[in-house]
Amino acid sequence: MKLAMEKLLAAGLLSASVISAPVMAMNIVLTNDDSWDTQNIQILKAALVTAGHHVIMSAPCTGQSGKGGAMTFLKPVSVDETKAAQQEFCVGDTDTRVAFEDYAEGTPVMAVLYGIDVAAQTIWGKAPDLVISGPNEGNNLGFMNNNSGTLGATMIALSRGIPAIAVSAHENTAHDAAQSELVANAVVEVVATLESSRPAGGPLLPAYTGLNINTPEDMSNHLGYKLTDVGWNSGGIELKFSDDLSSDAVLMGYMVQKLMAGGMDQVTAQATAQAAMQDKQGLSFGMGDAGDANANSEGNAVKAGYITISTIDGNVQAARAKVSLTEQRLLGLN
Repeated sequence: MKLAMEKLLAAGLLSASVISAPVMAMNIVLTNDDSWDTQNIQILKAALVTAGHHVIMSAPCTGQSGKGGAMTFLKPVSVDETKAAQQEFCVGDTDTRVAFEDYAEGTPVMAVLYGIDVAAQTIWGKAPDLVISGPNEGNNLGFMNNNSGTLGATMIALSRGIPAIAVSAHENTAHDAAQSELVANAVVEVVATLESSRPAGGPLLPAYTGLNINTPEDMSNHLGYKLTDVGWNSGGIELKFSDDLSSDAVLMGYMVQKLMAGGMDQVTAQATAQAAMQDKQGLSFGMGDAGDANANSEGNAVKAGYITISTIDGNVQAARAKVSLTEQRLLGLN
């Protein structure tokens, strides 16, 4: 089934020109883990609407990167409906004066479920045809997908039987509108290709199956679409715990970039980041490929300049060959 879907995508994407309008307008719930007030999600919403789709945005009120499948249990959660006329909603408390035991963050999983269970039912009277999570401000690749709020929202939608697509872009889309618009156009093209290649009477995607799309740094000169495997390579990034965050070149570079995107000059941004992280402990980033040099792993392909599309599902079952080898070693258990 995966191979058949990849053939359909390949036929539509790898050799076709950009599709400017969908075959059929769809009801789409759009979410992400960077909050509803980001350039990426706003530009993608506009692009989908322009293409003829009906879009509900339901995202966390605050940034929730790295939250994976996190949820807030046994607490009521605030929902901001002040932009309901634009079909935009955000989930989660924003008043930090609220006591810790009462404060309820709106995670990506919670936000997309609000979109599916409440907003879509109120506006359309039914579940959405598709969930799109992203575009994230930064790629989600390889093993790092396990930590991603972008993927967490995608997986919970798949568990409800709703086709879902995770989209993650380079960090530059946080402040480069031109790159963000190119990413949005690519997503619209993928959606149109899926719809135009849908078997008669068939689903948009096979049951419990989604896509993980990642776009490269320079969307103006990308190498085209590449159908990839998730693999292990996270694009050259690995997690580590540091006792001095200011010594982490990757983390500091990211912080400086964010500060400069907010209008700070480079010298001030570097000094500010250094002061904030000097002698502080915490989770940081290192360089590594998890030993995965396969050119078809999405982490390697996106670094090479491709728009990668990996087929995903919520099944963490190991491949049968690995299962057999492991089971043979456990036969002595009773």
